[in-house]
Amino acid sequence: VLSISFGQVLYAQYPSKIPSGVSHLKFDVIAGKDSLYTAKDQHGNTWIKGYIPSAMDDGMQLVFRIPSSQHTDYIFYADQGKGFVQLVPNINIVGQKIQSRYPLYFFQSAAREYYLNLKHVPVRGIDVEVSRPTAFLHQETVALILNNLYYGLSLMAIVFNIVLYRIFKDRRFILYSMLQLSLLLIFFYEDGMFYFLSRGVFYMKHYLVWNIAVCATLAGLFAYHFLDLKNNMPHFRRWARPFIAGIFGSVLLYTLTEILFFRYLASVFFYLFPGICLYQAIRMFRKDVYARFLLVPFGVIILISAFYTFHKYFEWPLLSFFDMHVVRLTHIMGIVGISFILVYKVKTIQDENEMYRESLDSHLHVLETLKKAHTELLKNGNGNEANHPRQEIIAELRSQYDLTERELEVLRCIQERWSNQEIAEKLCISLSTTKYHVGNLYFKLDVKNRKEAQQVIQQL
Repeated sequence: VLSISFGQVLYAQYPSKIPSGVSHLKFDVIAGKDSLYTAKDQHGNTWIKGYIPSAMDDGMQLVFRIPSSQHTDYIFYADQGKGFVQLVPNINIVGQKIQSRYPLYFFQSAAREYYLNLKHVPVRGIDVEVSRPTAFLHQETVALILNNLYYGLSLMAIVFNIVLYRIFKDRRFILYSMLQLSLLLIFFYEDGMFYFLSRGVFYMKHYLVWNIAVCATLAGLFAYHFLDLKNNMPHFRRWARPFIAGIFGSVLLYTLTEILFFRYLASVFFYLFPGICLYQAIRMFRKDVYARFLLVPFGVIILISAFYTFHKYFEWPLLSFFDMHVVRLTHIMGIVGISFILVYKVKTIQDENEMYRESLDSHLHVLETLKKAHTELLKNGNGNEANHPRQEIIAELRSQYDLTERELEVLRCIQERWSNQEIAEKLCISLSTTKYHVGNLYFKLDVKNRKEAQQVIQQL
């Protein structure tokens, strides 16, 4: 590596120059990129010719980068005064090695154009940045602050859901934590943080597509379990297996062959698998409040992500608004919304289970009471004749007003002028359950208070 000086500023460069004939290749404009042109040489290498913005064409120091973790393996050529030469990435203007999120080039150019050798990497979705060092530093500082804010919120959501799993023992929290972790790793990779932390060593060409496959699978499974679709989709497991196999099979074929058809096929599976569960949520929209809760944030996240994917791979100008920052903001709102919805749902389920438990306890208590009464009858023959009128009254109340055993017990307590709290303690049920049974008695007996209920008994 050599160090050469331009205006008392050091730049590192390799001794290799741009191959002869590259500047004479026939370059065609890249769709949606007016200042970028592409061509292929005789060896099949992809070349890009770009132009420095006219406002920066003054010979001052510049910074170049491709802000994408999918385009880190390329060679950058700039004219340093003696022709186009290959520059070394991540060397600042004083010749010091630096860490960056993407390969970074500091340079002065004697020509407006520059060249990139992407080897055999496709130019699909490529974007470049050429800026002043001060402007780049400000932009990078803002980006890191926003990124760290997002990472902090994501990690808090993951820890929050793990803690809730420890409390409620509900696997939906674990599924959602895994989904959040998968999404976090996608953004972490896309933001160049793996490249930054490994000092430019870590690079997995197909890391992103594999992680998206995991994320899509977890999203579908989470939607299924969150909405309790076991009854509405009884054959879920049967058709889910081929869908998941399609997701990872198409990703594997794309990894092995680099054929874009398999990448597009994988994208279809990515959105189709969770999309089917969301379609079921649409069908349940009016009847199930949780379907509405899930559909809004989850649907918006999938929709924005789909728009971002279409813009990334098809360069549709109408979708240029849907960049990574919009996807990140949408995801943050989804984190907060779905986390609270999940807590509310699990808490409601636990309250319902508690009510069922109390109801079961009350039925068991009734059975125990009947068992004791039956034992007494067996001991005393047909029982005391004095009890016959009382048994006839109980039978009359049960048949005339369709009362349950528990309601009969509560009615006996009302006849004894007991309060709701005393009834609850006597029958070993909660106060809210007692009030529920009292309300049912008022409705069945067509009375408004305890005094009228007592009169109904006396009239029999």
